[in-house]
Amino acid sequence: MPNQVVSRPARRQFALSGLALGAAALAPHGALAQAAKPAGPAQASGPIVLHGVSPRLTVHALDTFHGAAATGLRIDFSKLEGSQYKLLRSIVVNANGRSDDPLLIGETYQAGDYELLLHVDDYFAGKQARLPTPPFLTKLPVRIRVANTAERIHLPIQFGPWSYTYSRGS
Repeated sequence: MPNQVVSRPARRQFALSGLALGAAALAPHGALAQAAKPAGPAQASGPIVLHGVSPRLTVHALDTFHGAAATGLRIDFSKLEGSQYKLLRSIVVNANGRSDDPLLIGETYQAGDYELLLHVDDYFAGKQARLPTPPFLTKLPVRIRVANTAERIHLPIQFGPWSYTYSRGS
């Protein structure tokens, strides 16, 4: 017969042989990569401390709705004193999405509880964003604690008209 059909067991054996041969060829490279990795957790217990950079608190705001830095966003920066937040200063985010100066640096960088109040309703109104009225989010509180004043803290904040996230960077 000119058209012989190869049996399924023969195809399976061929496929398994190919996989085994490929795995054997890659095994030495994988073993070297495993040996190069240090043992231990994937994440250090604390942030990276940048050599030569004094401890400070910085912020970076990104507008996920427009896919850009949150240029023009007003942030009220306060410190918890007793049971109330006391305004330290208000900033306007620059073209890079950052404050012109660190929020805390030098003698102002003290342990404590802080709040950044983002005026996203005013921000989106100023950008003439086509959003439902009234806006879903208005003023967004971001509350953090500075515990170790020897560490540098960078605070990246991403926000849109319906959600926001922030994390501790370094």
